[in-house]
Formats: sequence, structure tokens, C-alpha cells
Amino acid sequence: MPMTTHHTKGVVLMLTGVLIVPWLDGFAKLLGQTLPVLEVAWARFAVQFVLILPLAWYRLGRKMLNLGQWKLQIIRGTLLVLASTFFFASLRTMEIADAITVFFIHPLLTVVIAPILLGEKVGFQRWLAALVGFSGALMVIRPGMEHFDWNSLYALATGFCFSGYVMLGRRLAGEGSPLQALVVTGLVGTLMLSVLQPGVWITPQGIEWVWMGAMGSIGLIGHYFIIKALEHAPASRLASLGYFEIIGSVLVGLVAFGDLPDPWTWSGIAVIVCSGLYVMQQSMKGKKSLTRRKTDS
Repeated sequence: MPMTTHHTKGVVLMLTGVLIVPWLDGFAKLLGQTLPVLEVAWARFAVQFVLILPLAWYRLGRKMLNLGQWKLQIIRGTLLVLASTFFFASLRTMEIADAITVFFIHPLLTVVIAPILLGEKVGFQRWLAALVGFSGALMVIRPGMEHFDWNSLYALATGFCFSGYVMLGRRLAGEGSPLQALVVTGLVGTLMLSVLQPGVWITPQGIEWVWMGAMGSIGLIGHYFIIKALEHAPASRLASLGYFEIIGSVLVGLVAFGDLPDPWTWSGIAVIVCSGLYVMQQSMKGKKSLTRRKTDS
């Protein structure tokens, strides 16, 4: 019973986190209508980094940057910067729910990337699920049809970059805490995008400063809930809850912009979620069988 209660707390924290994060996307979409995408992405990382620094110092002190494999850490941070920038670019014209649905092919893209980066063996069924999931993304993007939005390719690029980010996260497992990872990615994002600001900067006006602060604060709060969730329940149990971010995105789009997904998008959401859940289930089965073999030997 105590273990179940412990995991339940992790589930509640995870759900809270993934339902909060889409509001960050809402503010990014608002800012992207008047400010350059690179400036919006800079604000997302800079504000979050400034806010998380005191927390990291309080929890970890001087150890917060005590990490190994710095080259991979920087590459991982760079992939997250690219993913965020591409996603914000897609939001200039796409509905938030549409963009986040296309983004959520990243667990399926992991099936494609894992053999390359990690040398993992991927069976036929998981390859098939990945292809089915990609067809779900095409249902949302609808290339060649009158509703096709070229910015949807940015959402697709987001999924590829985030898959690489997740894969490197696996490679770096044990190299530091999730809080340290947030500090590093925040630092990398702030430094990278600060270099580019002189060429794109447009001074925000009035309420835009508030939106920038809200975007960074929401990002910090949402990701902090997710970090805390991982302290109370295993990642394998929480992974599927990430799809609830799509529900949060639909809610944000409806409340803030009056957007509601059309039947094609709902169909794409169903295909991507079912394919992703199947891939996760197969991964968990593979881990269990590997554990049994190690125990038997």
C-alpha cells in the first residue's frame, strides 16, 4: 500500500506538470505574432535559467555543474534549443494542438534513432508501429491538400530534434540529476541564443514583457512538477502520461485562441497516441525479459 500511494503521488505530479506546460506554448504563440522566433526562444531559456538558478544552488550548491561528458551535455542542450525554436516557429500559424500532435511522434522516431545512437535492436512490430504513428502525423499535416501549412514541417523537425535529445538523455543516464540537466540546458540555451539576439532583437512592448516572464515561469513550474514526479514513480510508469499534454494543448488553444481540432487532427491524435503506447508497451516487455534472463543466468 505505501508503494502504491508513493506512485500515485508521482502520477498526480506528472499529470499536473504536463497540463501546465502547454500554457508556455500559448504565451510563445502570442509573442511569436510580433517578435522574432529566436527572441521568443531566448526568453524561454533565459527566464527559466534565471529562475532555476537559485533553486539549483539551494538544492545542490557548487555541485550543480559537477557533471561528466560535457561535450554530450552541450549537444543535448543544443538539440533542446533547436526543438524549442522549431516548435515556436510552427506556432506562428499552426494551432497549438496540431503542432503538439505532430511533435508527439518523437517517441516513435526514437525507434528509428535508437539503433543508430544506442545500438538497440528494434523488432518488426515496433518499426510497424512507428510507421503507423508517422501516418497519424501526416493526417494532421495533410501535405498536398489545401489546408497544408508549411510551418507544420517545423513541428516535424521538433520531433526529430527532441528524439535526439531523449536518446542522449539515455546515454547520459546517471551522469547527474534532472535538476542539473535543467540547469545545463538552460545555460546552453541562454548562451547560444544570446549570441544571436543583436541581429534579430525587437524591444518588447508593455504586456509582452509580462508574457515573457510568464512563459519562463510556467516552463520552470511545469518541468519542476515533472522532475518531482520522477522522484516518486519510475519513468516507465509515467511515460505514457506525457500524452496528456495534447489534452492540455487543446484546452489552451480553445481558451486562449478559440481553436478546436478538426476531425482529421482528432484522428491523427488517436493514431499517434495508440502507436506510441504500443511502442512503450513493447519496450517495457523487452526490459522485463532482459531482466529475467539476467536473473536466470
